[in-house]
Amino acid sequence: MDLDETALNSNSRLDERTRAAIHAVHNSGYPIIIATSRPERVLPTLVGNDILEITSLVQMNGTIATGRAELTGDLRVTMNLDDARMCWSLVSEMNPEPRMTLEIDGTRFAVNHDDDIDELWAFNSATPTMIVSFEEAMTFEPVKISVNGLDSNLEELAQTLESRVSNNTEVFRAGRVQFLNVVPAAASKSGAVADLLSPANIALSDVLSFGDDYVDIELIRDCGWSVAVANAIPEIKSLAKYETESNDDHGVAIVLENLVAATR
Repeated sequence: MDLDETALNSNSRLDERTRAAIHAVHNSGYPIIIATSRPERVLPTLVGNDILEITSLVQMNGTIATGRAELTGDLRVTMNLDDARMCWSLVSEMNPEPRMTLEIDGTRFAVNHDDDIDELWAFNSATPTMIVSFEEAMTFEPVKISVNGLDSNLEELAQTLESRVSNNTEVFRAGRVQFLNVVPAAASKSGAVADLLSPANIALSDVLSFGDDYVDIELIRDCGWSVAVANAIPEIKSLAKYETESNDDHGVAIVLENLVAATR
């Protein structure tokens, strides 16, 4: 289950109908995995601790995965350090205004600006001990760089980055190319989900997945029961086996409610 523009509404929050549907699925005995580009530190604000207690987590584009509830295991895929350093420098040269984060573990991170940190990166959940210098972050083997264009189109920057990074690194765009995620090429949402499901002998062909954007393409392609929300990009809709209502019209909740009703 992707979060932004999928399970979350346009206010980046989990509405009560979707919350209730997730709890119903959990109570029916199905393992649930949140698969998000977000770091873990923001999730208590976005979805609530009650949801985090009953879901496993794939965070930051599949670079980190943690099994909880019915699932076990963990995964961490780190960035090529030369690519990370080049990306940090290049963005600063080409587009000094975008906000960047260099993510370490979902809690600690480095930033290229020190203004409005709570608002821009952590939904008021950041503390001073979470924020480290770029050089210190590099010693911890970071997993991801996020670039927030602040409503500016970053396509030119994305193309330049793609021409400069090694084969070890991939650049993901958000739908409107206002956000970029620079991550290890070996990381993917579907790969991390498969890693968490393997000890339970659950194949991706038996997984119901939800998505809306470029970062969800592998998850939608690789899972046996894939659902695009109505607001998804065309590439997701073309790959998904089913389509539901938009994220603001309870699309995920509708499918989960039907799932629970069908298994009673």
